[in-house]
Amino acid sequence: MTAMVEAIGLPTGTAASSIAESLATSSAASAVAVPAWSVVVLVVGLAVAIGWALYARAVRVDRLHRQVLGSRATLEAQLVHRAEAAADLAAARALDSASRLLLSRAAREALDAEGPIVDDGLDPSPRLDTVPDSASGVAASPTPTVRSRALIESDLSRVLRTVVSDSARRDLSEDPLSVLALSRLDRACSRLVLARRFHNTHVSEAQALRARLLVRVCHLAGHAPMPQTFDADDDTTPEARPTHDDEAQPK
Repeated sequence: MTAMVEAIGLPTGTAASSIAESLATSSAASAVAVPAWSVVVLVVGLAVAIGWALYARAVRVDRLHRQVLGSRATLEAQLVHRAEAAADLAAARALDSASRLLLSRAAREALDAEGPIVDDGLDPSPRLDTVPDSASGVAASPTPTVRSRALIESDLSRVLRTVVSDSARRDLSEDPLSVLALSRLDRACSRLVLARRFHNTHVSEAQALRARLLVRVCHLAGHAPMPQTFDADDDTTPEARPTHDDEAQPK
């Protein structure tokens, strides 16, 4: 290179610096030109990955909502089975007339209850606090006289605890027909406890997922309301009666 520079009559230092600057300029130009298409691919790939992640999270939210509705339908079916079993037991002759009347009224109220078992708006059924206007078809003013399903089912549980006591169970065991009704009621009560537990578990999972920042900021749940648990008293264990020793103790 030195001989070529001397042959054309240029100073050696000037030629070397010019050649070095030319090489550096060409290298910088090639370095700037190469990442242009790769940056576009990177941005597109990142956008696709973010969109897929959001779509997968939205699908998971929708799946949890469907699980809540499915477990809620199972829970409602078990509530009906328990009310029917209680109505059958109310016809047993082994119970006294007052117990039969009390149990029959509570069971009938549970069977006649309308509306969703949880009034959170997630069910397509009409809300409990509104009554559709027959003329316009829109919801009219709230009706505070309608009781919630949780209160009705809790009342039935309390009646079962009182009526189906240990002494009443002994009397019912002596009648073959009453034994069948009592066994059906016990199975219905056990299944109801499991159904309510599964429903509330699905609701808790949906609430935990919807409480995350990404789901709330991106509105991945859409306009779906927040699911709520079914908080009712489902304990039908007979109430403990005081023994004669406890009654004899002075207060």
